[in-house]
Amino acid sequence: MVTISRNIAPTGIAVIVVLFVFLLTCPNAQAQTSMSFSPADKFSVPTYNGTISFVVNGTYSKATFENNTWTFTNLLINGSQPLENFAISTQNSNVTIFSYQTYNATTFQVARLRYVVGGQGKQILNLGLGSGESGLSANVEWGVVLNNSVFVSQGNGWSISRDGTMVVTGATGNVSIVHYGFLNFYGNNSLGSNLPFYQQHSVAIAIAIVVAITVAIAVAIKVKNRKHPSESELVNSA
Repeated sequence: MVTISRNIAPTGIAVIVVLFVFLLTCPNAQAQTSMSFSPADKFSVPTYNGTISFVVNGTYSKATFENNTWTFTNLLINGSQPLENFAISTQNSNVTIFSYQTYNATTFQVARLRYVVGGQGKQILNLGLGSGESGLSANVEWGVVLNNSVFVSQGNGWSISRDGTMVVTGATGNVSIVHYGFLNFYGNNSLGSNLPFYQQHSVAIAIAIVVAITVAIAVAIKVKNRKHPSESELVNSA
């Protein structure tokens, strides 16, 4: 008859418990693995003669290149809010991304991507936010702000599809992609006619707010990032 020492049994149980915990935590650790990038890294689009880079360091959990488009998962640019899904392609232009910021108030929300573009080409972007055309929780609008002050209306150099893919054509220098909207407390955009005047006319009112935020943040980032190349330097070198 084989006998098991009383001291061996507890040890064996402890080993099993440790292995069990390791197997449970190991996949989770792999899921959280992130890759780092720096301003020196270039994400090229060879077919379209374009490149994408970032002005500061950051991380992402995954970056894929398919159909001439770079798709980043869990993108985090230092000093910015995380961007869960971000797709970008550029044609005949070099894009340097500065930041992604979100601003949330009680009744107003803004998401803003800032970049500098050199070359009069085309940028195709998707922030993973949808177009807002069929949303039920907010009256959503999109906009493009050039050189931190000029608000460009849809159809004038940019367009957006139903899945939230934006195409910007011919823009140079500083570009801001802005996604904003007033929250609808009724929970259904079909009741928009019953909303207060300022919510029914969100575009006209929001333009002034977005431009003001854009200018303020541009000044703040310029002061904060004195050690990094300025936007004007990037434009001139592009």
